Amino acid sequence: MKNSINNSIKNIDKKVSAAIVFLIIALLAAAFVNPHTTGTSTIKAYPATVCPANLGGGASTSVLPSSKVLVRQIPTKKNRLSKAKTTYYLSNKPLLVDGNSETSINVTRGKSRSLATAICSISSGDQWFVGGSGSVTSRASLEIVNSGLSTSVVDLFVYSSNSVSPVISKRISKNSSKRIYLDTLAPGENSVVVHAITRSGRVTTYMHDERVRGLVQLGADFVAQGADPSNRIIIPTISNVALKARKPNQTLRILVPGKVAANIRAKLISSDGSFAPIGLEDINADAGKVTDISFKPVIKSRNFALLLTSDQPIVAGVKSSGVFNGVEEFAWSSAVPELKDLTIHMGGLRPDVLFQGSNFEVDIRWTDKNNKIQSKTIRGNSYASWRPKSGIKSVEFRTSNNQVYAGAIFAEKTGVSFLPLVAGAQIESTAIPNVDASVITRE
Repeated sequence: MKNSINNSIKNIDKKVSAAIVFLIIALLAAAFVNPHTTGTSTIKAYPATVCPANLGGGASTSVLPSSKVLVRQIPTKKNRLSKAKTTYYLSNKPLLVDGNSETSINVTRGKSRSLATAICSISSGDQWFVGGSGSVTSRASLEIVNSGLSTSVVDLFVYSSNSVSPVISKRISKNSSKRIYLDTLAPGENSVVVHAITRSGRVTTYMHDERVRGLVQLGADFVAQGADPSNRIIIPTISNVALKARKPNQTLRILVPGKVAANIRAKLISSDGSFAPIGLEDINADAGKVTDISFKPVIKSRNFALLLTSDQPIVAGVKSSGVFNGVEEFAWSSAVPELKDLTIHMGGLRPDVLFQGSNFEVDIRWTDKNNKIQSKTIRGNSYASWRPKSGIKSVEFRTSNNQVYAGAIFAEKTGVSFLPLVAGAQIESTAIPNVDASVITRE
């Protein structure tokens, strides 16, 4: 009997202690939290990205981070995403890829054995494309992809060697894409720069440049979105691979989008040293007009970087063209923003990567075709390069340095292509209000 009473007393003591602890917590919460204040929570996530459609007439493959990543083609009758079930997604339509921290690429191999690569991305709403042509040999085109669920409007400003066009507005229906050939935007113009501004909606724009003379294919490549207009432009990786025992033809394209002409100086940076190439020592570019300048650097390096400094903001790109394995081919190299920490899936391609910066260090970790993980640290004073022994599945770049720029050149039997080393999407933050029932109760 006595033991039963003692056990009952102990149970009561436990309950009393628990009640006291709960009361203390409640009092502390009341002291520090204002019940009439509605707070917010921050949610961080990566937005979905878009891979381009098959614009080359051959095979178009989107290289995905995982077979479990969610995707859907554009357009589609159902807006629901489903598992890709493969990391090499073949599709003739644009592909929406569910948001994740790793970057996918699209690899297009044309019927002419050309190679074109592009980052699967989401647009910031303001894109510059320095490349393409509206001449009779050109089949260059813009693809505007609206992955959202409402109609989008995109304004196009097309610059040529003569002038800039009036604004050309394009409406893109929800969950659809539109292909526009450059010869309809700038008929007969050989030198073109396009500025695409999204006025509404969730839009990504791609430019694909393809050249044909009759039945003869003259090559193809994507023209990557370039860096915004600036007084200092870095084109980090330009192909100088020997094409049929000859160096490629290099063409520098420049636009001064403002109203004042620019004085521009160029510096070539490579393993052979840094110098001003002949023909690029002192460039005068008219405002609002596209300027093309041919040059042939006398260097032994496989690739090189180009640094442009100007007294006015400019955009720029370089076209490298020649005969590659018996076939005409070219690559468009674009200016890029600074290198940030990045994981990108290469799909077995072998990148020739160049870095440009000042006293920098980049840590590289990659997975080869045999799923073997390897790593290396690259250091450079103004220039450094990295080229794995064979093709790789994915690669991770990490650096703590500012003003480091990077790009990759792919040179295969099927052609040559440039790829900027940039993330397809940046993490986004959204503030969501917390639920507070007190704001809907009477006092």
